[in-house]
Amino acid sequence: MAITATPVEFTDFASGARGDDLLHPIESAVDSSGAGNEAQKNLDLLRRTLHAMPGHFAILDARGAGAPIVFVNVALARDYGFEAAELIGHPFFALFAPTDDGPEKIDRIRQELSAGREARAEFQAVRRDGSTFTAGMVFAPVKNERGLTTHFGCSARDITAIIEEQRDKRALQEQLYAEMSERERIAIELRLAQKLESVGRLAAGIAHEINTPIQYVGDSAHFLKSAVADLQQLTEVYRGAVDALFRGESPEIVRANLTQIEAFVDKQFIDVEIPQAFARTLEGVERVTSIVRAMKEFAHPDGQEQTPADINHAIETTLLVARNEYKYHACVETELGELPAVVCNVNELNQVFLNLIINAAHAIESAGRDASSGRIRIHTSAVEESVEIVIADNGCGIPRENLDRIFDPFFTTKEIGKGTGQGLAIARSIIVEKHAGMITVDSEVGTGTKMTLRLPSAGRKSSSGK
Repeated sequence: MAITATPVEFTDFASGARGDDLLHPIESAVDSSGAGNEAQKNLDLLRRTLHAMPGHFAILDARGAGAPIVFVNVALARDYGFEAAELIGHPFFALFAPTDDGPEKIDRIRQELSAGREARAEFQAVRRDGSTFTAGMVFAPVKNERGLTTHFGCSARDITAIIEEQRDKRALQEQLYAEMSERERIAIELRLAQKLESVGRLAAGIAHEINTPIQYVGDSAHFLKSAVADLQQLTEVYRGAVDALFRGESPEIVRANLTQIEAFVDKQFIDVEIPQAFARTLEGVERVTSIVRAMKEFAHPDGQEQTPADINHAIETTLLVARNEYKYHACVETELGELPAVVCNVNELNQVFLNLIINAAHAIESAGRDASSGRIRIHTSAVEESVEIVIADNGCGIPRENLDRIFDPFFTTKEIGKGTGQGLAIARSIIVEKHAGMITVDSEVGTGTKMTLRLPSAGRKSSSGK
């Protein structure tokens, strides 16, 4: 960029040659008493100060097209690739790259300054060699003694590094948000995978639990089929007996024949067993229905919303689903206190209860106990504004050196194929992060383990505190 301008010294500007009384207060200090030397010293000091400043400074003529430059300090001229004298008289806004919003931005600056307010803006500055940088500017109106805005003062600096730093921070923040979203997605998938793993592991047990009552139903159905056939045969015999009596046969003979037939089909046994068969059938159907209902509640797809739920019922459902996992190793003792409805995601809590119950059963099995000596005790109670769930066992216990690691993802002391190390990590995530609760462990090797859960009855509070 080639600029041709007549150099104007700052002292000329200050004396009124171009500055139009900008420094009138200083100039008026020059009088016949010899104070002019002191004023000149002040002007020189002001000029040297402005040139020494590292930031950009310029004075612009508010009345000229493009805001002609009246004064620039050395820093501004140097950073744009010029000598200060070369820029005097040059339109200030011609130093910046043209943009679609440039005219609108300049017009806004003029309006703010005309109203007596400072204005701020960013422009893409163009150096003499064609390279660019981002300039952050603050404009202030300069008025004469009549109160008219005649000039603009402009202080500025190169904010390219700041803009890039902000851009990098935004990019880093967006990357962090993306990673957090990905982490949340992976966590959800891990919870789902762990739940599916649990359901898959329980499938054989559920099949066994259903098979027993189904056998009751099947056996009873077979008996009832046979009994109905016998009763139909007896009905035909009774009809024949009635006909025989009408034909005049001896009642004693008819009665003897009926007694013989009833003994043959064992009517007394049928009379006793038919009600019991129906009772067994209904009991088996109800048992299967309860298992299926519990499984449906347990395996219901997770919802994101937290709603009031019965924690005691959730525990009972989980115990029913997991029965085949513990019934050969432990007897479960429950002491379920009166609890308020807890605002929670009950499907996630079902997963926690299942993990802790199965862990307790495995610990009891590892201790060499069976259903006669193994004990899993579950206690619930209301504590202030929370509910407390305690699941304790008399299993092998956890070594002290492992207590700090049991909630770490993929940490497990179980044999391969019996544990993935996700159960307790997911349990802690659900209780602490999802429900703003607490989970603590107290264990002693050879004695057993006690897991204590605390859940706020009102659920997790939102970030707004509501």
